[in-house]
Amino acid sequence: MDEQDAEKQRMAAISVITKELENCFQQKVSDRNQEGALFHSIGEMWAKREQDEERRKRMMISSTIINDDKKKEKSAWSLGALEDSLVEKKRDLESLYLGAKKGVDASVSSPSVDDEPQTKEQQIPTAQQVAAQMSLTITAPRYQQDLLPLPVHYRSRVSRRCRAEQSAGRTGILVKPKLNPLEGDTSLRAGHGQWWKKDSSAIHVVPRVQLCRYGTDPSTGKVAALLKVKNPTLNMIRLRFSGPNSSGEGETIDAKELENILVDPFMETIIAKADLCSSDSLSSIAPSDWIELDSAEDLLLDIGKRQQDDPHVVTSCDFAPLLDALDSNSLPKLTVVASRGDTSWVEVVIPNSVVMGPDGEKTPTNFFAVPLSMQIEVGNGSWEASLIKRRNVPEEEQDLVQLDIVVLLHV
Repeated sequence: MDEQDAEKQRMAAISVITKELENCFQQKVSDRNQEGALFHSIGEMWAKREQDEERRKRMMISSTIINDDKKKEKSAWSLGALEDSLVEKKRDLESLYLGAKKGVDASVSSPSVDDEPQTKEQQIPTAQQVAAQMSLTITAPRYQQDLLPLPVHYRSRVSRRCRAEQSAGRTGILVKPKLNPLEGDTSLRAGHGQWWKKDSSAIHVVPRVQLCRYGTDPSTGKVAALLKVKNPTLNMIRLRFSGPNSSGEGETIDAKELENILVDPFMETIIAKADLCSSDSLSSIAPSDWIELDSAEDLLLDIGKRQQDDPHVVTSCDFAPLLDALDSNSLPKLTVVASRGDTSWVEVVIPNSVVMGPDGEKTPTNFFAVPLSMQIEVGNGSWEASLIKRRNVPEEEQDLVQLDIVVLLHV
């Protein structure tokens, strides 16, 4: 009876102790979960590990080893732990070897690992070194042995001069670079966007002529083309198109100038040779009407606005009916199709553009050139950006500058 009573008392004591331990554990769990600190700390821990892993993959920074004591201190989130982690990350970025182990004394050697020489995985370059190397090469360096010395880029200051001006005893400076190219265009008080102190190249003042569309009939020699002329200056330009110079009727163009023609500088497309159009086909062409081009429109000011399309006459241009309507009695003509602001479109029609050889016979060719002339008025508010002075002519007469143009077509 005594043993049975003792067993019952022992079992009762165990059950009481178990219930008390269970109540105590539930109380601690409820206290921890009262403000969500447990789940919050777990979420912060995994989020931090995910950020460290992404940063290590992106910047090639290996994760560091943390002591067990620090792990215990950072198990629960606190403001002090956050400050310590920021200081530790800053120390990692400033260290020479970002992959070096932290919290391990270098004087203490391990018989298995530390006696061996340092491996390449521990010689990881810094973030600044990686960024500098990426500016030179496409591939990012993996180890410090892959780092290359950073070169110093030199820039030459060369001025371009006009030979004709120099032969006349003038300076003839076309392009003059800045004394200090590191200043940039924003250091100028006026004229932002000008990287050069002076640039008098003709490409900035001469109206730009572009071939938009064209149609040909190789059997009959009929040609129709649509030219687009644009004003690149900030002043008004008054001009017109006509046939070649009456003195030479197109013969002033040297045949060597029509060899090895670069038609596309980006794709490096070169045409070996192009034959000149017959001068008889352009002898009776009449000049076009006068075209008045407004000052060039600033594209930066039109950002965000609706861009205007080409006129309907230009977009719906079809040369097939026009070529069919031409006959042997038709004359070549230059017609202004449309004008808008700083741009105009001119139509060129040639009923017979047979290319004749030296012996007077028709030569088979894939490319032929149509010589034209562009006459620009100087004075009376026209083409003031060219800095060309008007000659001493009567006011009722026009002072014209004549520029030769060659339209290259493919049969």
